Amino acid sequence: MTKADTKPKPEAPTSDIGHRTSKGKPAGPTLSVEKKGSYVYWFAFKDAEGVEQTSLPARFKGKSTELDLEPLGEKYSEAKLFVMNKTTGNLAISDYPASKETKDVDLPTDDFQYVRTVRLRVVAEDGKPVESAIVRITDGMSTKMTAVVTPADEGVATFQNVASGEMTVKVEAEGLRKTLDSDIEVPEKRAIPNYEQDVRVAGDVNTLPIKPKAAKGEAAERRGGGLSMILQTLAGLIVLALIIAIVVIWLKAKGVTAKSALQGLGVETPGGATAQTQPGAQQAPAIDPNVCQFCGQRKDANGRCACSITPGAAPVSTPTAAAAATGPRLVGSQGVYAGHVFEITSASMVIGREADNPIALPNDGTASRRHATITQSSDGCSIRDEGSSNGTFVNGARVTEQALSPGDEIQIGGTKFRFEV
Repeated sequence: MTKADTKPKPEAPTSDIGHRTSKGKPAGPTLSVEKKGSYVYWFAFKDAEGVEQTSLPARFKGKSTELDLEPLGEKYSEAKLFVMNKTTGNLAISDYPASKETKDVDLPTDDFQYVRTVRLRVVAEDGKPVESAIVRITDGMSTKMTAVVTPADEGVATFQNVASGEMTVKVEAEGLRKTLDSDIEVPEKRAIPNYEQDVRVAGDVNTLPIKPKAAKGEAAERRGGGLSMILQTLAGLIVLALIIAIVVIWLKAKGVTAKSALQGLGVETPGGATAQTQPGAQQAPAIDPNVCQFCGQRKDANGRCACSITPGAAPVSTPTAAAAATGPRLVGSQGVYAGHVFEITSASMVIGREADNPIALPNDGTASRRHATITQSSDGCSIRDEGSSNGTFVNGARVTEQALSPGDEIQIGGTKFRFEV
């Protein structure tokens, strides 16, 4: 044996990642969890060029697995390890060392405190989803997040990787006064992996014309209830048909026809009459009770017409009659409230869709709840828009606040009024 043969051989170089197995093959670092179960893990990181990347999720069962670092490449930065418990849907998020500094990861159960997806459905007080909004939250780890709601989202703001616990919510939208559900508790234990919650807001917000979505359990219950109702209705129709058949058979056995039975009850049938008219007698013309016999106009739901005259009584001034009056007033000239007269009797009167407004327009769906305010002073009257959705117009021009002159045309929603003094 030569001297060269007796020289100690250099040790094999160690891998930059992990350690070696008994066969010399590099082994990745170990991921360990406290509770045995089914899990999924993946990495989010920036590659060598600084581009954000996400690795394909990998599954494992039990309490530990060997992390596959190959998707990270030779060089990476700002890596985060995501581990999800498939049973509970809870998620653990851990910072992972940069290249050549890899290590084993131990995750206690308390680290699984994140919810992968949180959906907050912003609805008005009537239950309809808002059209557009900005939703800001602060989760259980004091992390702030923001989501934009567009008409395509149907009122739903979506957040990912939200820490469970007490969460604060703030909604910003046109016409919004207050976020009613500003404090929400996101539970660690849930019936479904993700979390969904309605957030109610108050104010004159724009909403979408769709019905509120029912929860999954409620939807299933409705489907079951709908099938039961259909079966009950079908059974009732079958029983009713049997009863009618039995009655018809019994009447035929007695020699009674349907025509004679109806005539016996006083019902007129073709070819017969319940009363005889004298030859040459003329039938009185039918009187339509819904048409005024004085002005020929159709009466409204209260039995009044445009002239507001009843036989034997003097003309009565009503909100639907354009009767003469003293003082400033709004006279409907076009739209839903054409012909209505609203007297301006106080220093400040709100116009809008809410029924308790001094000038209420509950039948005009295009008017806002508190649309505008008319004020009266020694200098005259003026109108001020209250942040309405469709605006306030005077003589065809949209205004924020405008002094009024006799004869001015004011448009509120779908109704036009003439200002008179």
